[in-house]
Amino acid sequence: MKHILIDCDTGIDDSIAILYALKSKTLHVEGFTTVYGNTSSHQAAENTLRLIKLSKCGYEIPVVLGANQNLDGEYGPIPIYIHGDNGIGNVELPKSEQQLRKESAPDFIISKANELQGDLTIVALGRLTNIALALEKDPRLPYKVKNMIVMGGTIGKPGNVNPYAEANIYGDARAADIVFRAGFHMIVVGLDVTTETYLSGHDISVLEKYCDVENRDIVQYIKSALKFYFKFNYESTGCQDRCVVHDPLAMLIAENPSIGEYRMMRAAVEYENKEFRGMIKTDERFISDYNHDEILYCIRVDSDLAIRRLLSVF
Repeated sequence: MKHILIDCDTGIDDSIAILYALKSKTLHVEGFTTVYGNTSSHQAAENTLRLIKLSKCGYEIPVVLGANQNLDGEYGPIPIYIHGDNGIGNVELPKSEQQLRKESAPDFIISKANELQGDLTIVALGRLTNIALALEKDPRLPYKVKNMIVMGGTIGKPGNVNPYAEANIYGDARAADIVFRAGFHMIVVGLDVTTETYLSGHDISVLEKYCDVENRDIVQYIKSALKFYFKFNYESTGCQDRCVVHDPLAMLIAENPSIGEYRMMRAAVEYENKEFRGMIKTDERFISDYNHDEILYCIRVDSDLAIRRLLSVF
């Protein structure tokens, strides 16, 4: 059983990743911290509470409100054209009775790392602001967690906010640079593999046919939310009745890294030059200018296996 803490900006693809984690028999979710990105941090927290209720996961999971601006004090704009007004494709899920944990996100991350004594995996599905703030309080955090999986970045594919950068890394590039240099045992799952992995309307139709009875409400939610996401993917990339898989792929790799192939590299993030903001900078020379630990960057995945695993949990 892997103990994970999910840091998220709960939009449509986050929600599918979250539901997967909550239904997985090999993942135990220790808590959620939220950050602004796909929606506000507060809306992300509200969405997360409702998804926990929808999942009927059978155990209590704290949800903690996190950063609503990046380290430079910037907020927005929120991409409602991608994730809808409420972040989950304008689907209205039943309200949860659960209350938010009254604790700061950085303190919660640190306390969970201390509590689990090297057995915690952090899965970061949004901007890395909360993680950077936790590092400011406890620079030893990377040595207290087992590993960290980050959804973000691109090296060999075009960016999705500028030619060089992916949205999560771009949105708080300074925080990303801090985290990349901090010494985490880290796997980065970026556009190089997420844009090669697709979830289709046909996949969801088959899932409707074969899903467990207890998961029918979940599958109906996924179907409804993806209508909004499919529309955006069609208008932005020409995909017909399908979408790329960002956050769910990172969650699948957090559960079982064997579905991917990786390159070890020393990397940092550009945050000072506006033109190249959010670009992952690598230095793979024999004698590198970077003196921090290397990361694992995912360069290839078995996309068919990933989609089969994603749907099988429901």
